[in-house]
Amino acid sequence: MVKSYYIVVFILAFHFLSFSQKTAEDFVQDGLTKVSENNLKGSISDFSKALKINPKLTEAYIARGNSKRQLGKLQSAVSDYNHALAINPNDPEAYNLRGEVFLLLGHYKEAINDFTMTLHINKKHPVAHYNRGYAYQSTGDYKAAMKDYDKALEINSSFAEVYYEIGNILAIKGKYTEAIQQFDKSISEKPDFAKVYISRGVAKIKTGEETDGCNDLTKAKELGDKGVDTLIQLFCESKKQQSGGEER
Repeated sequence: MVKSYYIVVFILAFHFLSFSQKTAEDFVQDGLTKVSENNLKGSISDFSKALKINPKLTEAYIARGNSKRQLGKLQSAVSDYNHALAINPNDPEAYNLRGEVFLLLGHYKEAINDFTMTLHINKKHPVAHYNRGYAYQSTGDYKAAMKDYDKALEINSSFAEVYYEIGNILAIKGKYTEAIQQFDKSISEKPDFAKVYISRGVAKIKTGEETDGCNDLTKAKELGDKGVDTLIQLFCESKKQQSGGEER
């Protein structure tokens, strides 16, 4: 009995010493490992432990904010980015990440302000230009959006998402042929980008290329986009049924 007691005490002491020997940076690394394993709740726990040891560790706030964002805890994520920026107000990534959450929340003005701050600190930040462009696009300011998208491509000419959004703006304006050219560039850079096949497919159908357009919609479905079924039924299957009826 006494022997068992000492064994328990030894185990507890060992765990305590192991915990006490870990640095804040160790817990951050543990948390990042859990993120790679898709254990987001576990990662948040580790990042919180890191912050208990070092409340000024901005990378822990940012990492915890990222995990909260993935779990849909957007306001809490913003709070973590706020803490990081209070410690280091010149961190371009913290502004960019907080801006992305504002985008998800539909707070476009705040998002634009954050992306502008990112670009004030780091003028050659293609993702911030893309993000700000998307924020402008979401408010209907296509001119400002295109300006940011052009800047993003000057920095990174392989930015598939930028070509995609430029194509969407052109399609909204009814410039389907030009839009298709942008969608082609996007697919060239990112062949498994399902959403682009949807937009290109619809644009092709609008220009009378129904077979090619339906092939694009089918490709999007093959890539895992389940929402495209409605478009396939509307533009492709209904046409087949009409053709079959005319033949009879």
